[in-house]
Amino acid sequence: MNDIRLYSRVSTIRTSNSYKKKLAVLLEWNKIVYGCLESGQVEDAKIFLDQAIAEAEKPTKD
Repeated sequence: MNDIRLYSRVSTIRTSNSYKKKLAVLLEWNKIVYGCLESGQVEDAKIFLDQAIAEAEKPTKD
């Protein structure tokens, strides 16, 4: 998992700070969910994944 690289199709020039902040928050949720799955806490991972999805669906302030 540590070898994964993500490449955005959106230019960094066109990416607003609110999108960058939102991406950073979602990345933190991803780390939490991944940690839960690695330790076998599947039910906790589901809860955190639901929270991450809710966070992702919030409109950004642009």
